[in-house]
Amino acid sequence: MIKRSELQDAALTMIQGLRKGQVFHVGELYRFLEKEFPAECQARGDAQWEPRYKNDARWAVKKAAIAGIIVPAAQHGEWQRV
Repeated sequence: MIKRSELQDAALTMIQGLRKGQVFHVGELYRFLEKEFPAECQARGDAQWEPRYKNDARWAVKKAAIAGIIVPAAQHGEWQRV
């Protein structure tokens, strides 16, 4: 079974693979994880309000922002790769 940190690492790798200047939405990370790791997302289960893999994707965004890889873009939930 895949651990939470492995899904976070996969999302972080996806962010790092974006070209500089590209704007993305957190929803794109959700879709990436759903497409590339469907069984792992299913195995993570659901929290009270949402699937846990979505929280993993948001943590990856937070880690990338702290590392200075991304910055907030114009709209809520959008980020730009720097």
